[in-house]
Amino acid sequence: MKIRDLIPPYLKHMKALDRSDHTIRCARYDLKRFCCYLEDEQIFDVTDLCRDVLEDYQQELSFSLTAKGKPLSLKTREKRLCTIKGFTRYLVEKDYLVSDPGRHIKLPKIPKRLPRLILNPSDIKRLMGVPDMRSAQGYRDRVVLELLYDTAIRRAEMARIKLTDLDLSDGYIRINGKGEKERMVPVSRRVCTLLHNYIVGVRPAIVRGKDPGYLLLNPGGKPVNVHLVWQIVRRNVRLSGIGKHVTTHTFRHTCATHMLKNGAPIRHLQEMLGHESLESTQIYTHVTINDLKEVHAKYHPSERL
Repeated sequence: MKIRDLIPPYLKHMKALDRSDHTIRCARYDLKRFCCYLEDEQIFDVTDLCRDVLEDYQQELSFSLTAKGKPLSLKTREKRLCTIKGFTRYLVEKDYLVSDPGRHIKLPKIPKRLPRLILNPSDIKRLMGVPDMRSAQGYRDRVVLELLYDTAIRRAEMARIKLTDLDLSDGYIRINGKGEKERMVPVSRRVCTLLHNYIVGVRPAIVRGKDPGYLLLNPGGKPVNVHLVWQIVRRNVRLSGIGKHVTTHTFRHTCATHMLKNGAPIRHLQEMLGHESLESTQIYTHVTINDLKEVHAKYHPSERL
């Protein structure tokens, strides 16, 4: 059977597993690129997929260039290889292959990088004062900014929040995270009050026709997407005049760092951020090095020699 013909059923399989539309679109793109490579190598049939073919493709990726003529990043190469590994695993499960050639692929090791920007409390206060809360759009924008900082959730997670995911009396939100893994994230009492006022007094004016049930809606009454969440952040950062390159992820880094600086246990923070490995959370411990320097300067006898 042709490899290209097995892509659509695999994508349907992903949909059945409740993978997000974004994940499925990325998989479709990665697998089509993979098929183009195979066909250039005169490899068409699924029985020709073997370890050597995949290792050659992995080597090809390391020499591939982006549209701007730059080498593919390690993250991009890892993502494409993960897609291939998922595809070959599916082919074995459906008996198109006897053994899985993808299990031999070793993913590139991506170095952990420190967050480049952490907002200070005055930046946060300035940003929160930008949205005009007298308008429905302004109130919604304030909710977006407050939730990003208060909960450290990702923009894709925010776009998927439904009204049924909220427990404002106890102060929790059920978050549908990466890999469709659910977790409960606490929300401060102040932000719960903001959310309650938005849901009761503002959101009904945005709904058009049948209520889709999502917390955040665009002006047409449809659920917001990740791009709109990013636009909301970019617009309000620009209007704030803080002069920093702030992204939605900046709020995640800032929340985690501020909590650590105030003594939050790293294991609890790991759960809140939805990190599978504590190693991913520990990167934030390095961001507080400025505090460590102040303590060193104050208490180490070397400063007084």
